[in-house]
Amino acid sequence: MERTFKHPQIFADLLSLCQLYYPMHNNLPKPFRYAVGDRILSELAECLRLVVLANAVDKQSHFGRGEGAAYVRQVRAGIEVIRGFLLLGWKLKLVSHGALTEFGILLEAISRQAARWQQWFETV
Repeated sequence: MERTFKHPQIFADLLSLCQLYYPMHNNLPKPFRYAVGDRILSELAECLRLVVLANAVDKQSHFGRGEGAAYVRQVRAGIEVIRGFLLLGWKLKLVSHGALTEFGILLEAISRQAARWQQWFETV
């Protein structure tokens, strides 16, 4: 059976971010893990869902492209929320400098991809 649906690179990068974050999540102090860490996981899951929805729109129709751009805008907002939560963890000395740097590099790559994808949806 031939697979016709292919995930974009941003989906793979979000999965990498999940894989990087999840082991750290389990080692966070309980109050932070439950108050903020679970929100990070929720945002990551929502971003993955939105990427799938954006990829599934009808890219040939004006309405579909507008819908796709709206999904990608939400992904971009979610990425910034995740970045803020991780920065909070770093300021509280719960996230190391090295981990924050790794997350920052990956988040920046995802953010750039989302910006280009949104631009494509809006200009095509």
